Amino acid sequence: MSLELSVAAIVKNEADSLLEWIAYHRVIGVDKFFIADNDSNDGTSEMLQALAKHGVLQCIRFPTPESGNAQMPAYAMLLTHVRGRCDVVAFIDADEYLLPMDGSTSLIPFIDKLFASPDVSAVGLNWANFGSGGALFAEDGLVIERFTKRAPQSFGVHYHIKTLLRPERAIKFANPHFVQLSGGRYIDATGEDIIPHFKHGKGLSSKIIWDEARVNHYATKSLEEFLVGKSRRGSATKKSRVKHKKYFLSHDRNEDDCLIAKELSPLVKNEVEYLTQLMMPTDPSTPQPQRNSWRTLIQRLRSK
Repeated sequence: MSLELSVAAIVKNEADSLLEWIAYHRVIGVDKFFIADNDSNDGTSEMLQALAKHGVLQCIRFPTPESGNAQMPAYAMLLTHVRGRCDVVAFIDADEYLLPMDGSTSLIPFIDKLFASPDVSAVGLNWANFGSGGALFAEDGLVIERFTKRAPQSFGVHYHIKTLLRPERAIKFANPHFVQLSGGRYIDATGEDIIPHFKHGKGLSSKIIWDEARVNHYATKSLEEFLVGKSRRGSATKKSRVKHKKYFLSHDRNEDDCLIAKELSPLVKNEVEYLTQLMMPTDPSTPQPQRNSWRTLIQRLRSK
């Protein structure tokens, strides 16, 4: 029997691309979603609540703590919540897409293979950073369709990993990229033990491995989306960190074409349409603007 793969994440004001992100991960085999909603006010909360009613995900309201740093407390809460509810869980952000690199549509065979050994507790997958492709403004279509240019594999940011783990083996997250384990092995996508980066330590690996699977990180999207989205939201990890000009310029890397994720677009669009139909309110008292906003969303995602 295959292992059950789940995703845990904290989100804030991700209405424009969240439905695609959920649909995409359902396509590649994710069964459950555990989402911490951090004070969203752009329609994200309503979308999550509508999907939760149909069992697509579990949504947990998570106000920003007084410290102003939401991600690590949210991860601690989510880690407690998912124990006993899934076999393997990936802690990723809403601009990160798990990607099979072995030609498969599903990530489950990869998960089954790496976690087949009971001594494997966690897997770290390296980033692949995608830039704006020169896009200044938000356009219609899926993220995986619109952004197909990335940095070369040697780009230093790609040493970062994101973690998939057996939740019962986790003690706590040391940072958003690395979890402290009670025991067992922490391996890379090839099954080898991860060696921390010699300079930056835990959360970054000593090698950039894209074999079998990786995490596509759509760090900038278009300039407009970056400015009204990531830059305005700020960092969920450090209140003082500002992601603005320096971040955009350093992550807007577009040297290499990559169409692997884009090839999944037809399946993702079908899933987006299915989820949108689930969300459409049946209560006649539901305000018409909410109905119209979701109709507009699916038209925009479908149109390219």
